[in-house]
Amino acid sequence: MKGVVGQSKLVQELSRYTAQNAPKTMLFIGPYGCGKTTIASKFAEQIGVDFVNVPADASAEQLLEYYRHPLPRLYFIRLVGVSEKQQNKLLKFIEEPSSNMFVVLAAESMAGVLPTILNRCVKHKFESYTPDQLMEFSWMVGDMDPLAMAICQTPGQLLDLDKDKLGPTAELCITILEKAKLASYANMMKVASKINCKSDFDKLDFEMFFRLLETMSFSKYKETNDEFSFKLYTYLIGMQSKRLNKSIAKESYLLSFLDGAWRLAHDEVI
Repeated sequence: MKGVVGQSKLVQELSRYTAQNAPKTMLFIGPYGCGKTTIASKFAEQIGVDFVNVPADASAEQLLEYYRHPLPRLYFIRLVGVSEKQQNKLLKFIEEPSSNMFVVLAAESMAGVLPTILNRCVKHKFESYTPDQLMEFSWMVGDMDPLAMAICQTPGQLLDLDKDKLGPTAELCITILEKAKLASYANMMKVASKINCKSDFDKLDFEMFFRLLETMSFSKYKETNDEFSFKLYTYLIGMQSKRLNKSIAKESYLLSFLDGAWRLAHDEVI
């Protein structure tokens, strides 16, 4: 697969497949922006079939039409935020693929993906991009802010990052790290009003906030051996898998996190 930056292990795994021996159904697992669509498209080229982007909310009639198509195709379906009901519709599509079809599903983690779908797929995980690999995408994003590089795991995250909100989000994270021990419970919970959990675009980005807080809490612990920073970092990592499930209620998750963070700062049991 020419032109792919990073993902050498995955590219090597996929390179052994042809249209004759490729799995009928695969699941690509990796964070947003890691290149799942790009590699699925290049894989379709490799095995000599057309690439078709299937909407996750496709109707049963649309899926049946795809299923009956006479020419070889690779169908690419994103499962991010897809309901259990819709996944069950997709399950019927992938259970017994026709001789002319291949299916690549894409998810950011296995959380939220039905076990019945997981059991039917050959799984491929995307590797983390190194800083040097991310630097190869500088032509797309322009100025490579060190703070942005610290929190972005993928080229897509770098491309979509709202740099105007990077500074204010970092300031909020610093405030939490330095003032949580002094803050009242009510003041800690007010942080929720600053974070975008729905569609309030004037607020700070939900994912950026958590990735920055993870990065900055670990950095502060390494630099100062601060106990609260270590506890907070460990707490964030423990909650990370739940956050990756796109079906979570962000506001409830945020309030639960802030409650736990305040209790950690005040040596209370979570």
